[in-house]
Amino acid sequence: MPAEIDIDEADVLVLSQELQKTSKLTFEINKSLKKIAATSNQSSQLFTPILARNNVLTTLQRNIESTLNSVASVKDLANEASKYEIILQKGINQVGLKQYTQVVHKLDDMLEDIQSGQANREENSEFHGILTHLEQLIKRSEAQLRVYFISILNSIKPSDPQINITKKMPFPYYEDQQLGALSWILDYFHGNSEGSIIQDILVGERSKLILKCMAFLEPFAKEISTAKNAPYEKGSSGMNSYTEALLGFIANEKSLVDDLYSQYTESKPHVLSQILSPLISAYAKLFGANLKIVRSNLENFGFFSFELVESINDVKKSLRGKELQNYNLLQDCTQEVRQVTQSLFRDAIDRIIKKANSISTIPSNNGVTEATVDTMSRLRKFSEYKNGCLGAMDNITRENWLPSNYKEKEYTLQNEALNWEDHNVLLSCFISDCIDTLAVNLERKAQIALMPNQEPDVANPNSSKNKHKQRIGFFILMNLTLVEQIVEKSELNLMLAGEGHSRLERLKKRYISYMVSDWRDLTANLMDSVFIDSSGKKSKDKEQIKEKFRKFNEGFEDLVSKTKQYKLSDPSLKVTLKSEIISLVMPMYERFYSRYKDSFKNPRKHIKYTPDELTTVLNQLVR
Repeated sequence: MPAEIDIDEADVLVLSQELQKTSKLTFEINKSLKKIAATSNQSSQLFTPILARNNVLTTLQRNIESTLNSVASVKDLANEASKYEIILQKGINQVGLKQYTQVVHKLDDMLEDIQSGQANREENSEFHGILTHLEQLIKRSEAQLRVYFISILNSIKPSDPQINITKKMPFPYYEDQQLGALSWILDYFHGNSEGSIIQDILVGERSKLILKCMAFLEPFAKEISTAKNAPYEKGSSGMNSYTEALLGFIANEKSLVDDLYSQYTESKPHVLSQILSPLISAYAKLFGANLKIVRSNLENFGFFSFELVESINDVKKSLRGKELQNYNLLQDCTQEVRQVTQSLFRDAIDRIIKKANSISTIPSNNGVTEATVDTMSRLRKFSEYKNGCLGAMDNITRENWLPSNYKEKEYTLQNEALNWEDHNVLLSCFISDCIDTLAVNLERKAQIALMPNQEPDVANPNSSKNKHKQRIGFFILMNLTLVEQIVEKSELNLMLAGEGHSRLERLKKRYISYMVSDWRDLTANLMDSVFIDSSGKKSKDKEQIKEKFRKFNEGFEDLVSKTKQYKLSDPSLKVTLKSEIISLVMPMYERFYSRYKDSFKNPRKHIKYTPDELTTVLNQLVR
């Protein structure tokens, strides 16, 4: 009997056989997959170049399309730029300034659009050529604008300002159309990188033009006088014309800057300062040269310094409120000329003293001295330069000119509240001090000549030491008469003003008092004398009364004789002198006469004059 088969073993056997089949099948599948993988790898290697080439072709297509668009854009820009370039090539005169600048603005806008729209220059190198061309075209066009700007500025040629001054013609100025063109170009460049260049051109061309014009006057302004030892004649220096021309150009340039920078007011001070600075430097240099000549010959050229004062003050006034970098040069000039003019005031006083001291004797006719003539001639010179004198009164006091031996009592200035800040007051005081100095020193010299053995006691009508008061008074009054005549016929009359004339009157009154001093002593003799008789009663001694009348008669006749020797030419002085004598003599004489006319049996023996007779003599005394 066959052996029995175990069921479990049979299952294992069957499973084993199935696994072998599966393993074999898996092997075949793996083998097939490897073949597929190899085939796929081979296909991939074949398709990769094809895809890459396809991508390249796609990129090339896009680049070609972009390039075609760029070429079209460049062509459009080039065509537009070419049209503008053709317009610009015609020039400003043919196209017109306004259209010319508008075209340049359009080119500038094109340039900005290209630059702002093309962030990557390397990817847009096709625009490099047109960018460069536009930049060069704009630069050439702006250069032409500057050339045109200069041509307008230079349309005014250098000329001699003296011609305009002599004919009283305004200095050359631009026409309205030219001003409009200059303003238009300045406006075009304002705010861009070329703005400072066009401004520098304006400054340079205007300064250069004015300096060339001033050069016509400079040789004449360097000479004060052709004759070295001749006194300077007022207004003869070329510096006056130079100053007048400079003032004219300053006004011209102010108007020009106002016209050109009407929209840019903040730029006006700086531009004007730059234009004027070279002019001020040239003026200051010339001013210094003139002042050096003045210092070398003060005797002849000293008064010219007052014209220099007027000159520098006028220039500074015209520049008031304007910012000048070299304004300190003008300040230095002012300080230097002030030192010279202040010395002239002091020298004038010293000169009067020196001239008075040179007198050896009183003129035989008690007339006018050379010192008086010289003093008034000198003061008239000062009056001819009134404005310069007033300008020179800055930072000066009375002490600057008063003599070293000044005594307040000798001068007629009273303790009045005067405004010493007023230059007119100072100048009036200076003239009055000169006249006082003359009178005081003439009196001192007269006292020394007439009374050599005693110390002079001047400006004192009551001096007991002075025994020649009448003659000295007449002598001084004769000189004051000339002083007053010259004052009335010259600018000195206005310069003295109220206070100065009051001082002159006080001075005349002082020396009128000298002339009537002896008359005052004569009337003092008529004072009543009271005597005590033996009984103790008060009485009037007839002999004393007789003596008083006798002394009066003799003294009166002597004074009449002396007074007739002194003939005053000034009518007002005659009236004043007569009035003073009558007011001194008549009241006292009438009083004395009325009291004692009946004291004598034979009055006419002792009383020579009745009051009416005395008045008649006195009225005839001074004619």
